[in-house]
Amino acid sequence: SATHLTGRPPGAEAMVAELRRDDMAEEAGTIRDSVAFRLVERVLQSVRMEPFLIAPYDLEQYRMMVGTLDTSRTKNRDDEALYVTYLKALSEAVSKIDITYHHSLLNNIFAVRIWYLQRDTMVALLDLITRLAAVADQYLRECLQMLVNNFTPPIVERNEVPTWAVSRKKDIFSHLCGSLKTISDTVPLAPRMLRDIIDRSMPKLFDNKAKMISFVECMLGLDTDRMGDLIGAILLAKVVDLLTELDVNITWEDILQEEHDKGIFEMELEDLDADDDGDGFGQAGTKVCLGGNACAEKLDGLMVVVCEHLKSLDRQRLYKEFVILKTIFRASLLRVHRSKFAQFIMFYTCSLDPKTLGEGFAVFLTDIVTEKKEDPISRMSAVSYVGSYLSRARFISADTVVTILKKLVDWCVDYCDHQSKREATPIPNHQLFYATCQ
Repeated sequence: SATHLTGRPPGAEAMVAELRRDDMAEEAGTIRDSVAFRLVERVLQSVRMEPFLIAPYDLEQYRMMVGTLDTSRTKNRDDEALYVTYLKALSEAVSKIDITYHHSLLNNIFAVRIWYLQRDTMVALLDLITRLAAVADQYLRECLQMLVNNFTPPIVERNEVPTWAVSRKKDIFSHLCGSLKTISDTVPLAPRMLRDIIDRSMPKLFDNKAKMISFVECMLGLDTDRMGDLIGAILLAKVVDLLTELDVNITWEDILQEEHDKGIFEMELEDLDADDDGDGFGQAGTKVCLGGNACAEKLDGLMVVVCEHLKSLDRQRLYKEFVILKTIFRASLLRVHRSKFAQFIMFYTCSLDPKTLGEGFAVFLTDIVTEKKEDPISRMSAVSYVGSYLSRARFISADTVVTILKKLVDWCVDYCDHQSKREATPIPNHQLFYATCQ
């Protein structure tokens, strides 16, 4: 068959020839595109009926288009040019696409792994996806799912990302996030649906490290500007949940013995000072504390990604992230007894703005300790955190430390005064008092 011999669908040579008949003309490219657009629009319209009613030529052209959009087939230079032309033509004719009659065409579009596409082809495809998403919400979920599926590059031997994919990662992530932001700006339902899709697509505990890190890195690229205001809280919550899940699966036996005696904030900023770039958080930073456990390796990589994201934010955006992280910390981390490293994200965030964020977090913890309405477990955990935080956060001013300690001392004095007026109480009920004094 023609497909078997040439690697192209039947009729492809005729189509290429038709689209190139004006190659010598001054405006050949424009004319060629115009011809293709009209042809694709006509073919899409003509196949919107039962197969036995479709004209043979139109059916052949439609099948050729579907075959060209099949990325599992190897494409030569002419095929790639035809592929781009089809994508551009489809972008102009999205109103003619019908799920009932063009199911195979849509399947080939939504199944694409953009990592394997040339850059021009990728741009043309993403433009088609953003336009399809806006068609009366018919294909919104499929478009969003396709983009999220591409958060993860192809994984090869030893569960690693191939070198060629690493070199393209930044550009591809930028285009994916740009497309998702465009869709969210044009389709009001998109942010809510995107939250649901990301929630279901989040990496799991036993996924490989490369997949996990790539997905989170791309996902955090959405946590900016208006998009961050819309879905930033859920993105950060999902990341912290993943960090915590990895954290609690690391036992003390997995941690290097010399690091065993660290406090609640297991990683210290001094561990990061060795970073040659002076950026405060390098690849070596977290590895100071973690052993060879698989969960530890994943946690290590994710911590780097999250800290790099936080460091890239401007001051206004960083404050918004801090407020969100405080809420997440209060809900997800404060009462987790086996958490050893995930809370360092909070510590690192505070270090980026010691005056506002650093002091704010210290006050936040202290208020939990002294608030009678808080549950006992949260108060006990908060006093442990505030002690570890003040002793390790060298970026906090001495005046702030004194202020916080004075609040705690005043609370202890008030507690003693209150208890002296009451009948004797069993020692266990005084645990918070003793923990605060300690």
